[in-house]
Amino acid sequence: MSKQEIIHAYRKLYRSGLRAVQYSKPARYSLQAQLRAAFREPGATFNAEGCRRTVWFFNAAAQEAGLEHRILRNLLRVAHMRRKRGDSWAHISRTKPKPPYVRFLALNPPVYLVRGGNARDARRG
Repeated sequence: MSKQEIIHAYRKLYRSGLRAVQYSKPARYSLQAQLRAAFREPGATFNAEGCRRTVWFFNAAAQEAGLEHRILRNLLRVAHMRRKRGDSWAHISRTKPKPPYVRFLALNPPVYLVRGGNARDARRG
């Protein structure tokens, strides 16, 4: 493959991908980042048939908001979230702890919930 053919393939993929995501901002940057990483990967080989099929998939996603569009949208959303979070579990430790009364109720449910009745049954005794 000549360098010119690879550049043309990159441009075709990028243009059809932008049309498929309808130029939406988070998706277009995820698409751009993934294409750049794939084409800059050292030792990668160019697959013209795979490129042609991917362009076909992007064009099908651009035609209507069907299955192809939803698949592409979800793939790019996952890539965006992984890039945003750093592909780690650190975001879990940043969640706010629940207030003490919520933790207390979770560990000690009210008596009427344990007995299976309702609030009126618990007040009657």
